[in-house]
This record gives sequence, structure tokens and C-alpha cells, in this order.
Amino acid sequence: MGNEGRSAKESAPRRVGCLSRWLYILIIGVLIFSFAAGGTYLLWVQPVAQENQSLTAELESARAELEELRPLVAENEALQAEVEQAGLRLLVLAALVDVNSARVGLALGNPESAAATLDSIASRLRTLESRLEGEGAQAVGAMLDRLTLVRNEIDADTFAALGDLEILANDLSQLAEDLEAD
Repeated sequence: MGNEGRSAKESAPRRVGCLSRWLYILIIGVLIFSFAAGGTYLLWVQPVAQENQSLTAELESARAELEELRPLVAENEALQAEVEQAGLRLLVLAALVDVNSARVGLALGNPESAAATLDSIASRLRTLESRLEGEGAQAVGAMLDRLTLVRNEIDADTFAALGDLEILANDLSQLAEDLEAD
């Protein structure tokens, strides 16, 4: 019994030493894991969180700017429509100036100068016809037909050509008024 009691006493401290070693290793492992987790947080998670905060702030700033710009989009569209309308009216008025120039040329007995402005009138009317829709385009088509009549009459019957140019001028004036009303 002496040996057995002794080996039991010797093995008990050995278990305690083994337990303390495992506890020591476990504590070291937990410390290493804690330092690794802390380092990961400081080196990876925290910068990503800061970047996330800055991107969120930029996003909010962009949203605020977008909300400021939305009313401007509608205003811009309205202004573009006004510019388009003004461009059409300018084209009509330029054609009207050319028609009156042709009328003056015919009234002064110079059908050659009147004939030279007819090409300019035709070009403006074609451009106008392509930019207008519906009834406006049809009205400009009728004006082009009247201009063809003027071309045919300019040398043979200047009085008829003057009458057709006057009708053309009245039609252009009416179209300009209609465009201004829109």
C-alpha cells in the first residue's frame, strides 16, 4: 500500500500541473485571439466603418442636392420649350422679312431680286415645316404651294405674284401670332 498511496499522491500533482498548463495555454490563446480581434477591428473594421460614415454623408449630400435640382429640371424643360417656340417664331419672322423683301423687289420692277429671295423663303419654310406638327405643318405646306405659284408668276404676271406674296405674308404673320400665343 505504500507504493499505491505514493503514486496516487504523485499523480494528483501531475494532474494539477497539467491542468495549470492547459489553463495557461488557454489564457495565452485567449489573449492572442483578443489581440488579433482587436487588431482586426482597429485595422479593418474601424476604417471601413469610417468610410461607410463618410459615404453615407456624401449620399445624404447628393440626395439634398438632387432635391434642390428637381424643381430646376421642370423649369429647364419649360425654358427649352420656350426657346423652341421662340426659334420657330424667329424662323417665321425671317421668312416674313424675305417675303417682304421680294414684294419690295417686285414693286420696284426688279423681278430678278425678288426671284433671288424666293430660294431663301423656300429653305426657311421647309425647315419650318419639318419642325412643326399637325395643322402648323399643313399650313406651311400650303405656303410652299403658294410660293411655287409665285415662282411661276414672277416673270409673266407680277401683279398676281405680288398678290400671292401678300397672301403669303399674311399667312406668315398669322402663324407668327399663333406661335406667340402658344
